Amino acid sequence: MLTTIGYDISYPQCGSALPSGQAFGVVGVNGGLANDANGCFGGELSWALASPGLRSPAQPAASLYINTADPGPTRGVTDWPRSGRAAYGRCRGGWTQACAYIYGRLRATYSYGLVSATNSAVARHAPWWLDVETSSNWATSGRPNHAALNRAAIRGIIAGLRSSGATAPTGIYSFTRQWSEITGLSAATTAAAFGGSSPRDWVGGNGSQASAEKACASRGFTGARPTLAQYRSGGFDADLRCA
Repeated sequence: MLTTIGYDISYPQCGSALPSGQAFGVVGVNGGLANDANGCFGGELSWALASPGLRSPAQPAASLYINTADPGPTRGVTDWPRSGRAAYGRCRGGWTQACAYIYGRLRATYSYGLVSATNSAVARHAPWWLDVETSSNWATSGRPNHAALNRAAIRGIIAGLRSSGATAPTGIYSFTRQWSEITGLSAATTAAAFGGSSPRDWVGGNGSQASAEKACASRGFTGARPTLAQYRSGGFDADLRCA
């Protein structure tokens, strides 16, 4: 019987033996930050593409995930936009929704280019996931309107992937508490903030396959029924494809 279990891997697995027998793979494009690259991406993508994928429920052999953030024009952030116009108005270099949106769009364009340089068909057709976690650098509650700033950055990332050429669905990897802390959104309010439709949902941090199965049967943090549920297995992050 074909397994419905896959694995997600990225730069921490560089030089290590990779999982085997997977139905699919989700490969990290970045090296931990939104503005750097996973130096082992090519080999790890080849590993994922060797997977059989799933027909029902549909799951391609390879998907992608990227690190996301909204660092603002703080010390050491050299790629924060200083000008430009976005859906939120004009960016003049400050920590505004316009600049956050442009920052997200630029980071998405960069990550798309990394994948396209390796395999343009994967960049265009594979599903993309946005890794949204508090371990990254986001506007926090000490800054006025912090959640709106972060939402603008995430919307910019989605727009940047689309304008670069990505045609497959874009989803969110996160946890209920962290999604709420970063974006100020809940399962009931996410859809309205993203054009009336909840992004696909990849639930992180389940402790076991049984917990992942339970997560698959519940409402996800974006309000969508989860597509993937992650859990630890054999030293790797395994992912159950939800029915």
